Amino acid sequence: MKKQYVFNEPTAETFNKVGISGKIFPSSRTPSESGFVLIETSKGHKTSIIEHKCNFVYYVLEGSGHFFIEDKKYDCKTKDLITIPLGTKFTYKGKLKMLLITTPPFYPEQEETVVG
Repeated sequence: MKKQYVFNEPTAETFNKVGISGKIFPSSRTPSESGFVLIETSKGHKTSIIEHKCNFVYYVLEGSGHFFIEDKKYDCKTKDLITIPLGTKFTYKGKLKMLLITTPPFYPEQEETVVG
């Protein structure tokens, strides 16, 4: 297979749930042990989640809001980097466009949705 170094943004949403939409870059074609997801939300998550298989790193491309990590509030804005270790309860609110980098690659079915 020919090596690929530049990846265009996926044209279609991969998922749309609990207040966020995402486009997952195809991990089978990226030369990395990580996954890459473009996240957009106008208000934020409607629930909290616990990701059991991936570490998450969010980079805020546009907008501002708040992350609630283990029930503590952290403000975020354009150009901020937010790290979420696997097994950590979190949610975010605000109007945000973010690049999510996951290690290993993320699949929406593997996260646990929790209320509160």
